[in-house]
Amino acid sequence: MAGQEEKPIRVVDRRMFTAEGDLRPDFEPEEVTEAPSPAPSPPPAAPKAETAPAEPSPSGAPEPRSAFAALVGWIATNAYSALGLLPDAAGRSHADLAIARQMIEWLASLEQKTRGNLSFEESDFLSRAIYELRLAFVEVTRPNSK
Repeated sequence: MAGQEEKPIRVVDRRMFTAEGDLRPDFEPEEVTEAPSPAPSPPPAAPKAETAPAEPSPSGAPEPRSAFAALVGWIATNAYSALGLLPDAAGRSHADLAIARQMIEWLASLEQKTRGNLSFEESDFLSRAIYELRLAFVEVTRPNSK
């Protein structure tokens, strides 16, 4: 490499936040460009239930269709029921905050144990479910201020 001129290494800080947690004033989001797709692949032999198109959730984001998402949805629904926000089959609603807290902790543990092993959609769905359940728990347990 004696005859070639070495280019200096350039380091660019693309982090969104400063060390203090503030938004950097010079931050500009990168534009996401899709890479050209390779040659078309043959169609799959049979469609699976897991690859069905995602449907939007009440919050507007698509929900993944997989056994994992069904598990998360089942636990979240039971947690909402335990918070007293969903009525039972008889139309009554009752709150059991200890059960609701346990189910929210299960989802948080599931998120921690599966980190890095989920698709983006599954990870996002789980994170949103935990966030919304924690907010609902705070709302239910907050003393009424009158």
